Amino acid sequence: MKKKFLPRSYTELHGGIKNYRSKTPCNSVISVVNSYILLGIFLLINCACTPKTAVPEKSPVTPDLVREYPLEQTGGKTAFDYFRDEKIMVGWNLGNTLDSHSGGRGGETVWGNPSANQAIMNGVKAAGFDIIRIPVTWMGHIGPAPDYKISEVRLRRAAEVVEMAHNAGLKVIINLHHDGATEAPMKEAGWLSVSKAAIVQKEYESITGRFVRVWEQIAAYFKNYGDWLMFESFNELHDGNWGEGSGQFMQSQIEVINKWNQAFIDAVRRTGGNNETRFVVIPGLCTKIQHTLADYFILPKDSVPGRQIVTFHYYDPYEFGINGTRFQWGSDADKNRVAADFAPFKPKFIDNRIPVIIGECGAVRQVYEDKAKEDTARKSRLDYTAWVFSKAKENGLVPLYWDNGIYSGNGEKYGLFRRSSGEPVSDEAAAIVKTMINAVK
Repeated sequence: MKKKFLPRSYTELHGGIKNYRSKTPCNSVISVVNSYILLGIFLLINCACTPKTAVPEKSPVTPDLVREYPLEQTGGKTAFDYFRDEKIMVGWNLGNTLDSHSGGRGGETVWGNPSANQAIMNGVKAAGFDIIRIPVTWMGHIGPAPDYKISEVRLRRAAEVVEMAHNAGLKVIINLHHDGATEAPMKEAGWLSVSKAAIVQKEYESITGRFVRVWEQIAAYFKNYGDWLMFESFNELHDGNWGEGSGQFMQSQIEVINKWNQAFIDAVRRTGGNNETRFVVIPGLCTKIQHTLADYFILPKDSVPGRQIVTFHYYDPYEFGINGTRFQWGSDADKNRVAADFAPFKPKFIDNRIPVIIGECGAVRQVYEDKAKEDTARKSRLDYTAWVFSKAKENGLVPLYWDNGIYSGNGEKYGLFRRSSGEPVSDEAAAIVKTMINAVK
């Protein structure tokens, strides 16, 4: 398949740092080369083979926790009809909060944002957003094998934040986020390693066993919640090369992703209650466009039809959307690229009544001493936002803006809302929010 956008470099780091969504270049080319040498040796020793053996199901020693929450009725609709009838058109990410982590343990405030609160949820809803993605990192709260018990404290806090969003009138998505973070080849920050699983059968079995148990527990805890709560299997899984590469190792990773999506949906359905028909969000390798549109991306078999939602992430072009090394956007070529990237989703998924969300998207705020340059960057960001969100709507896609809470100082400045009050952080931020909403409604 012909690639339509610039690949992200294998020298970009992912996760494990305070500024995520940050992708910072490695300190030297030598370190990257060394990583590949190690990877090559590892592959030769272990033989990069696709896992073939299914992971046996095991019953937990003690029953999984269920949140004391009144059983809500579900509507029996397909995901496509639900999105249409509930007018779910635009969303927002509570980034760098429950997905933050330090020392191998998921946190909430360790990356500088305040605790999630009702004010931010109310502010996001009042601004015009319909759905919120609440990324959650579970590592450090998971006990040993075979039960892999998740801390009740972590489950309870995730539920509290989910319920705040629901109280504000928002639909909600939760996931496994930095549990699968990979900083560079052979350097994982999380336990959900697609590269290890793709290489060694025993690693595949061990990781898959933990993955299944984690999702069984999350699903069981939230089994009484209604259609408004959706589960997403994982976030941007890759081997450190950001979905770039070829050959048997890449093919093995793709097959692992497909297997894990199947294991995820099976685990959720097994827990019963409202999970028997819960809407689930399915990503491809690295949540990238080319892997999501490829024929090898296979939606899982499901016991109930029409409950799956496809997702991909979009920050392209990288120099403008993430890295902030390009301050100007808006040429015909720029606009045509977005149009070409989004157009294939309509015939492949939307026309077949499968909803598609852009689970993360946006462009960083750029700051310059040169006022004319900064003015151009700000106008370009507005133009980019308007175009991306309008093209999403044109093709039936639902864009969810990535907000990491950072709007000044160092780091990638995606922040639009003051987390303590739910108000836009500035007139500039308010203009970005208004642009998004106007583009889709």
